[in-house]
Amino acid sequence: MAKEHLEEISEADMVVFKKKLRKFSQFRGKGTELISLYLPPDVDRGTVMSQLTEETSQSSNIKSPTTRKNVQGALRKIQNFLKTIDFKLPKNGLVVFCGNVSEKEGKSDIQLFTLKPVKTLKTKLYWCDSEFHLAPLEEMAQPSDFFGILAIDKNEATIALLIGKKYEILGHFTSGVSGKSRAGGQSAHRFERLREEAANDFFKRIAEKMNNIFLPYGEKLKGLLIAGPGITKNYFLNKELLDHRLQKIVLGTVDTSYTDESGIREAVNDSGELLHDAEITKEKAVVNQFLTAVVKTGLAAYGQKEVEEALKLGKVSLLLLSENNDWSVYKFRCNSCNFEEELVVKEPGFDENRYKCPKCQSSQAELLEQVDYIDWMVEKAKDTGAETKLVSSETAEGEQFSKGFGGIGAILRYK
Repeated sequence: MAKEHLEEISEADMVVFKKKLRKFSQFRGKGTELISLYLPPDVDRGTVMSQLTEETSQSSNIKSPTTRKNVQGALRKIQNFLKTIDFKLPKNGLVVFCGNVSEKEGKSDIQLFTLKPVKTLKTKLYWCDSEFHLAPLEEMAQPSDFFGILAIDKNEATIALLIGKKYEILGHFTSGVSGKSRAGGQSAHRFERLREEAANDFFKRIAEKMNNIFLPYGEKLKGLLIAGPGITKNYFLNKELLDHRLQKIVLGTVDTSYTDESGIREAVNDSGELLHDAEITKEKAVVNQFLTAVVKTGLAAYGQKEVEEALKLGKVSLLLLSENNDWSVYKFRCNSCNFEEELVVKEPGFDENRYKCPKCQSSQAELLEQVDYIDWMVEKAKDTGAETKLVSSETAEGEQFSKGFGGIGAILRYK
């Protein structure tokens, strides 16, 4: 088995990874002045440094003085950074992004960002463009597991794909099968036979649609769920109209009241045992575990200050954070008294230049680092041996956690 298939990626690491990709995708250069450098873990140091030196020399041919200055500044910054870390790369390698990210015309703001890939980098890459090159990283962030869902009766059918914690409707189809009251002049037997023929044609059409939709997913499709009211879903399944590759991964059937999108939602909500490997089921379970701790055992904390304090004391067993948290953490060092502070900022547009040291009131401070709050909390959890779960807002439980508990909670080891 290939090595990358053996790599275990934690849910928290993947969420942080995706957030950083979204952030980097928003940067645009005024010209081809944003540099992306992909460094596999076993890349040769000398080869990389020589290439950067060569690129610096070649950049003197850039016609635009502004672009030339920004590219050369970015290359120097990358070289200095690699020397600072003594070219010690993380186990999966490292991606370095650098360039002028200023939104103001004529102003230069050359910044350097790094990103640890969630899977091992295989190829060294140098890329200079008007945007950062993210395609190989975006491929790493694609879901690896999918589940197919069909809600069906004799009148209509809805096909959906469960991707991670949310579903996507892929098609809704009607049968045209007549109701049970027959037209005048038709015998009951003939009318029922026509209804059955129309229903069978409909089932064949739906099976063909499912084959066309789901077979291309190959081994990534982990299972199929057949839902709907009454016995129609069982009848459809027993006729074995699906391709044998899909038929063998049917997980089971679920009773639902509807066969439209509401039926898909019902199927997802009521299929915990059948979809025990799906992310959405795991999320529901962990939020319910947290709610039980809040109500029954008291082994829970929620709210920013209480959870951060519990983490600090090593009391947290499981940390829960809403994925939609967009807070930032600014780490400052006062130039007057050397006091260091980590400041959690909840509102966008924070001006670090207005910061004052809480110890000596000096406004002369250096911004050492700015990180996402989720990333910051995940690292704190790792330091204390706590597990982290990221909760989406795609489920009722996730929305309740976000709105009712501020999107920050913890299950404790002890009170």
